[in-house]
Amino acid sequence: MSNPTFSRLQNIFTLSGIKAYLLIRKGRKKIETGDFESALAAIQIVIQNDPRNYLAYYYRGLVKLDQKDYLGAIEDLSKSISYRPSYAEAYLLRGNALFQLKQYPEALKELDKSIELNPSLAQAFTYRGNTKFEMNDLKGALIDFTNSLQMDPYDAVTLCNRGNLKLQLEDHRGALHDFNQAIKLDPRYAVAYVGRGNAKLKIGSQSGAELDWLKAEKLQHMAEERVFSKSDS
Repeated sequence: MSNPTFSRLQNIFTLSGIKAYLLIRKGRKKIETGDFESALAAIQIVIQNDPRNYLAYYYRGLVKLDQKDYLGAIEDLSKSISYRPSYAEAYLLRGNALFQLKQYPEALKELDKSIELNPSLAQAFTYRGNTKFEMNDLKGALIDFTNSLQMDPYDAVTLCNRGNLKLQLEDHRGALHDFNQAIKLDPRYAVAYVGRGNAKLKIGSQSGAELDWLKAEKLQHMAEERVFSKSDS
């Protein structure tokens, strides 16, 4: 014979879980559209009702990271990890927050852990490559960027990172190839034109370099105009 009290409690917990899931999904969508205030409001409801919800702390940490509240992000991501120690994405973001604070050895440990837990997380290799670059481990950074691009070959940012690294390693033609690929993927990515201009200069094409730098300047100006027009509306 079933216990009616247990059945009612089971329904409550199920409904509570569904509500938390829907609120977190709402928060995630708000983050994607840049509506961080609404995202935080939805996530806060989850935390108030379920203080051990690791995803809620993860997404609140993500918002704080975007808002450059790196210490606040680390605090939330640490809570997320305490409730789900196997959540690779939380280590990735905590590593990114530490990277932004220029705590590179600590960031490296977090990213190592993220990759250990999920070796198919391309972004973790990119962030670890950035960290190794700052620590002057250029060959290690190159390996990480390449591993990331093998998993996600359509990441223009990582292509540019690898291109800039190849410039430092004097692989000018390899750098040019990476910048060309980045521009194919994102023709409005000003940073890629700057990098390609630098690569062209290194291989002796000053006129080509100047054209790319002018293009980058124009794209940057257009981006700034879009920001101003949004703030005026």
